[in-house]
Amino acid sequence: MKETIEFYQESIQRIKKSLSFEYSVMDEFYTFITSKSNKYYVWTAIAYTQTGRAFYFYRLSKHRTVDELFEFDLDLPKVKRVYSDEAFAYDTMYADKVVQGKGAMTNKIENLNSQLRDKISYLVRRTKAHSKSAKWFDYRLAIFFNAKNLDLYG
Repeated sequence: MKETIEFYQESIQRIKKSLSFEYSVMDEFYTFITSKSNKYYVWTAIAYTQTGRAFYFYRLSKHRTVDELFEFDLDLPKVKRVYSDEAFAYDTMYADKVVQGKGAMTNKIENLNSQLRDKISYLVRRTKAHSKSAKWFDYRLAIFFNAKNLDLYG
């Protein structure tokens, strides 16, 4: 389990160092672990290279704050533009670099979130298959994002 998460972290470090990125698309959604009162947030991002190749990133956090977004940003490659929805944290964090609103870019990240809900049973809505452990949930997210970056999922 630990090896999968470490592999994900090592691979994103290599990706950041070896490639140049143009823009990223970001979003977040919440789920719960153990009970509905125990919310967790999954921050997701897709970063695109100059040739249009997409790489996928995530962070699991307990809160939806600018501080958590800052921590997630440390794992992301530097980009010229960031596309997001109109959540307060993005504008606070990226200021002039952020382009907000609905459109083709937000459809890309919403598609990723839909794939997450489809492929990870913990995220299926209206089911009892919710996550019982943050550690196992993080492990499952790492597997999914490793597979996405290796082009194993469509």
